Amino acid sequence: MPGVSGRKERNMKRILSLLLCAVLLLALTGCKRAAGGAYKLDYITADGVRMTPSTFGMSISFTLEEEGQGTAVYNGSPLEIIWEDEGGKVTLTGPNGVLEFSKSGKTLILHSEGTLMFFTPVEEDD
Repeated sequence: MPGVSGRKERNMKRILSLLLCAVLLLALTGCKRAAGGAYKLDYITADGVRMTPSTFGMSISFTLEEEGQGTAVYNGSPLEIIWEDEGGKVTLTGPNGVLEFSKSGKTLILHSEGTLMFFTPVEEDD
């Protein structure tokens, strides 16, 4: 019966497709808050030149806590923020507006008018 074999193959493909969708959904759900933790501005690049924050006399860090809440600290002044990790980007919303970061591994990168700001995770002993 050639029709039975074709049906089994279609059912198997459908089952595999559903399993793949389930795995992808679990992966995305698991990554929802993957960017959580503490970050500090590590370095800045502009026009191909790499600089440290101390070059500009600045210090920027933020902590992304549970439930999308967090705190940003700019030169010692704390601000409450809300954050969201959407897989390829992390969005921080604070009293002064919205910032969108791209992700490269564990590093968050802020793009602004040809300048890149690289925020790296703060290690426990920092």
